Amino acid sequence: MEPFAQADLQSLRRISDEGARAAQQALRQMTSLPVELQVRTVRTIAFAEVPGLLGGDEAQVVGLHLKVYGDLRANILLALPPPTALRMAAALFPPGPESLEKMEEIEISGLTELGNVVACAYLNALSHALGKSLIPGVPAFANDMAGAVVDVLLIEMGQHGDTALVLHSEMTSGAELSGHLLLMPDPASLPGVVAALRALPPS
Repeated sequence: MEPFAQADLQSLRRISDEGARAAQQALRQMTSLPVELQVRTVRTIAFAEVPGLLGGDEAQVVGLHLKVYGDLRANILLALPPPTALRMAAALFPPGPESLEKMEEIEISGLTELGNVVACAYLNALSHALGKSLIPGVPAFANDMAGAVVDVLLIEMGQHGDTALVLHSEMTSGAELSGHLLLMPDPASLPGVVAALRALPPS
């Protein structure tokens, strides 16, 4: 993968900030929880380093994953630690489940839809900023270790190399909620990303 110019990464971070703000608003509207979503990094990293963004290979996460189609192809993942996933489920369907193992189908569906709404809000902001079509696919739910969840995202990308451009936003809250939102463009789409960035008017 060719390295991005620093100006390209700065433009991409600015656009990611817009996406994070839109995703944060969607989270707050659906859950009424005081969450904040901030961009932590926009950079190219080795596949092996991606689970580290979520707490390490063996960190348990609830993953809500969508494929992205359209002008630019990508994968987007909302990854929540179990306590945060349970708190979100309780916000959607009070009083909520006692544990992930006791989650009912309606609670799993609610979390999946939460991931869908958050991802779409993020993608819509990026689509508007880049002037490119970003079409979300069907959301998928996973309750597994971070390494296994990330592997699903990286399998197809591995055909094009062993590094990924990662747009990483971190979720925090005074209520001790946490989580991560990752967007990883398909390597084949990166030339289109660069072209779109360089066509933007100066900020």
